Amino acid sequence: MKDDKFTFVNDVDSDVIDPSDMIQKNIDFDIDSDEPKFEFVSEEERSERIKLVRTIIIMIIAAGGIFAFALFWQDSTSLLAICNAVWLVSILFFFMGWMMLMSNMNILSPLVYGAKSFAKMIMGKGMATDYYTYVQLKEENPIPGFYYKSCFIGAVISGIPAIILLFIARA
Repeated sequence: MKDDKFTFVNDVDSDVIDPSDMIQKNIDFDIDSDEPKFEFVSEEERSERIKLVRTIIIMIIAAGGIFAFALFWQDSTSLLAICNAVWLVSILFFFMGWMMLMSNMNILSPLVYGAKSFAKMIMGKGMATDYYTYVQLKEENPIPGFYYKSCFIGAVISGIPAIILLFIARA
């Protein structure tokens, strides 16, 4: 009878790398070196993170304000009133993102330029630029996609609890 049925784990040759082989044996403790030991976050990445945190804080405050306004407007704190307030937050975030996206695509430019020129004409003033220049300025300086994408994400995040609350309130 052979004992080949059982083998020890350490005796098996495999493609698995031994963790002890991955440890660096020679650690350099050169203090006077100009090369940093740790990888620092670049200034651009840091500013992006700060912008993201600011946007999240502003959106949470805006959502809380809209939610509180909707509850005070309804003068109720029932489950259906809370559901309506969450729906209002979700719809307003979606609408803000949609308007920024449409502004970037110059779909609303004729409407906005026409309303501005009409209002200035009534006040006796003229427009500073013509329509073509207005459209070119919008194409050269669009609203960053970060803002309307964050509005859409906020709408989805607040829309999911709104749907759940709707099913709970209707049950």
